Amino acid sequence: MIARLKETGLIWPLIFTLIGLFVLIRLGNWQMERKAWKADLINLVEARVKSEPISFAALKKRAAEGGDIRYQPVQVSGEFDHSQERHYFLPLKNQVGWHILTPFKITAGDVVIVDRGFVPDKFKSQKSRGGSVPLGAVTITGLARQFETAGFFTPANDIAANKWYWRDGEGLYNSFSAFGVKSTTSDEELAGVQPLSFMIDQSRAAELTSGDWPRPGVTRIRFSDKHFGYALTWYGLALTLVGVFTAFAAQRLLRKRG
Repeated sequence: MIARLKETGLIWPLIFTLIGLFVLIRLGNWQMERKAWKADLINLVEARVKSEPISFAALKKRAAEGGDIRYQPVQVSGEFDHSQERHYFLPLKNQVGWHILTPFKITAGDVVIVDRGFVPDKFKSQKSRGGSVPLGAVTITGLARQFETAGFFTPANDIAANKWYWRDGEGLYNSFSAFGVKSTTSDEELAGVQPLSFMIDQSRAAELTSGDWPRPGVTRIRFSDKHFGYALTWYGLALTLVGVFTAFAAQRLLRKRG
């Protein structure tokens, strides 16, 4: 068999075809794995967002025990420190803008970062938003969210310019100088405040008007699921590759016989 393949010059085409098949089938399997993951996420979000909010203490305890806190509704009382707001770049419905991330002091030792919502680029500056800064003790509800990791093509956060391109929990906490950040050349640590492994996306308030910025309640809770179609594409390409190689090999064999 091998000698026949050598005679017809099919050894390398066969090797490349097998490699291509492996890659295409693996991509199809990966999409099926993603489909299962996406289905679990959709079911989780649909169930969670309809549940009653829990307390901050309960959320913190669950997170510390390694429990799943994604999209868990939570209600917290405390005070925003608007002098420390951070700007996270994230367009909304093709509109260029920023999310306002603000530390929320719950107790002397508990500070959670709250995504107060979206502002168009022209309202990035706090001064341009008029009276949209709640002062004093407030109670808010929101959804617990985990921090992110940077993707391969994600720009680096520009901390000095207050331009964040991914929600880096450690970096955000270490940037809050008013909370006792102590930086050295080899390490960064918080003094007095324990960084949390999660943040809170604030939910839309019932009394919100069209002129209020930032606009809360913009957490993405609906997800498209096109993974099955992508999987069929990869599997279809694998079948096509088999067909192309079969036709090519048959032509070579017939030519050799002739």
